[in-house]
Amino acid sequence: MKADSWKISKVFSSGGEVHYIMPHFQRQYSWEKTEWEVLLKDAIAIYEEYDPEKETEHFIGSLVVINDGTRGTITAFKLVDGQQRLTTLSLLFLVLRDIIKPTDPKLANKINKFVVNSDEEGEGEIYFKLLPTNKYGDRQAYQTIILGEKTNQTESGIPKAYDYFYHDIESKVKESELDIGRFFTVLQNCFQVVFIELNKNESPYHIFESLNAKGKPLTQPDLVRNYMAMMLPTSQQETAFTKWEKIEKLLQEERKVGKSGMGELTAFIRHYLAMETRNLCAESHIYARFRDHCKKLDDQEFLLEIANLLKFAEYYNKLLRPDTEVNQDIKTALIRLNTFDLSTAYPFLLMLYDEYNSQKNNFEEFIECLKLLENYLVRRHICAKPTNSLTRMFPSLWKDVEAMKNEDEEITLPEALQKVLITKEYPNDNDVRQSINSHKLYDKKNPKKMVLVIDTINRHLSKGTGGFTVLDQSATIEHILPQTPREDWKNDLGDEFKQIYRDYLHTLGNLTLVTSEWNIELSNSQFWVKKPKLAEHALRINSDYFSQPINRWDDKAILERANFLSNKFIEIWPSLGEHEAFPTPTSGKPKLIKICGEEIALSKQTSRQVTIQCCEWVIQNRSDSFEKARKLLKPNFRDNRPDRNSEGKKWQQLSNGYWVNLQKSSDGHKEFCRRFLEAVGISETDWSIEYVKD
Repeated sequence: MKADSWKISKVFSSGGEVHYIMPHFQRQYSWEKTEWEVLLKDAIAIYEEYDPEKETEHFIGSLVVINDGTRGTITAFKLVDGQQRLTTLSLLFLVLRDIIKPTDPKLANKINKFVVNSDEEGEGEIYFKLLPTNKYGDRQAYQTIILGEKTNQTESGIPKAYDYFYHDIESKVKESELDIGRFFTVLQNCFQVVFIELNKNESPYHIFESLNAKGKPLTQPDLVRNYMAMMLPTSQQETAFTKWEKIEKLLQEERKVGKSGMGELTAFIRHYLAMETRNLCAESHIYARFRDHCKKLDDQEFLLEIANLLKFAEYYNKLLRPDTEVNQDIKTALIRLNTFDLSTAYPFLLMLYDEYNSQKNNFEEFIECLKLLENYLVRRHICAKPTNSLTRMFPSLWKDVEAMKNEDEEITLPEALQKVLITKEYPNDNDVRQSINSHKLYDKKNPKKMVLVIDTINRHLSKGTGGFTVLDQSATIEHILPQTPREDWKNDLGDEFKQIYRDYLHTLGNLTLVTSEWNIELSNSQFWVKKPKLAEHALRINSDYFSQPINRWDDKAILERANFLSNKFIEIWPSLGEHEAFPTPTSGKPKLIKICGEEIALSKQTSRQVTIQCCEWVIQNRSDSFEKARKLLKPNFRDNRPDRNSEGKKWQQLSNGYWVNLQKSSDGHKEFCRRFLEAVGISETDWSIEYVKD
């Protein structure tokens, strides 16, 4: 590797000939106003203090290149890192050229030689000293500006950068605050880079990882793309990046996935790795985990991995956009599942999709599995189960299902999935009834889940009739007892009003579906006004129930309707079964712990060893969550060595440096492990202790 300080004039060969080639891994032009402002502000500041006798040096980062031979007489470099800076500087030169051209064509021509190889005009790409990638129309937009042609509508950010610089610099020129010739001199002589030239035998991707230039940080997919380019020989990059560009077209980083807010491509790689490794890594670790996953592959295996990524990206696109699925039943099932924040289940669903497409499981089994997942998610939502544990549960769910099938080779995939799901904090019928009676299920910020539940019950009421009624506008949730009741409601319910309003307003028994128009019309009306209108409503969930004699809408009436809806709910989403928790003996010595299907044998059959191994398992498998759990159980940990004489035996140092308190009873150790594992998203049903009799 050679590293030298180069002026920008030398980078552009002082108006001579040079050609920078963009490797396949390079991303689109991604600098925005924040980066443009910094660059221009720095340039103006240097311009204002410029002294030709003592030129200021201003480093703007590094350029990393690999010599790629010659194109005729022109030296070509493959640009590994620095394309954002080089592209932006080129746009600055183009702005200076275009502003000065009407008044000083000679200077404009001199500036133009910093962006084109003048002797190669008409010879294709070699004419341009630098060309961005084709992504998002960057190359076409850049060429259009250089050639002085009209810019077409484009997704590229290059015209925006050009316009930003043009507007700012032109205004300064008009106000006589800036001289184009002097400013051009400042850019080419004062701005400098560290020019790093690698030879083809080095490991440039390792160097790339360690660069810390003044530029926009690379995203995790950028790093993955870069790793691909650095791992594959040039002859095989065309094949790999043709597939990668298809992935980028399917899954665009500008669109976000679920509550995580991650870009689609970032989220896909994360979920793909979770499917492969059974562990969901942090966003900041995606590239590192991908590198670990692929580092032992040879070139051909690596190409197969990229092809596999494309295949799963196509599945992922269907999960995100069910309308792209041609099968209507699968499409409907996915649309319904997406209502319940399905993204946590994507690692499992990717595997399920692949099994179906490779014909390892048939269509009926695939649909049945989707229905089982809906049953699981809907019941958990109705019972207000926390969702944080699902991000840990779903990546390992396929492994659990396979283990279940291995125990009983006669059962089908849906049967195995059902058996596993009921061990994952699955609500029984009693849980469902209690929750429908008492839980506040209305969510103003995200009403779609309850709309789906109520709408499904409505359709179920027409089962066997050959059809069902739907609303002619989007459904909205109507509170029968209003959210802002008038005095007549309060007078009608009397002393019971406050308690009924507090306990039952947002429960399912008080909710129904109407259109926005009906919602406004019903508004805060008294029950005797609402009831006849609901009895005449097109939806059977309204007309069937409110045609009955109901004199007063109080807690008794709300609970009676809740019971009616509970029965229908359980008919639609029947219980998958009851799970018996592992018995916990009160005597004997612990011999092993099971956590998420992994067995950890205890070298010493003591309760202290249970706590130690529990902590070590979390350090190895849930390291991202260890700190959160430690803070929640802070008195049990310390970060410094205890006094050996007074406390030494009470504490044990863990592999990550923390010390854990071992001064507990047998039950105390079990309770600590329960709370500690729960804090990292592992429920009681996902771990156990096995004992041997004394």
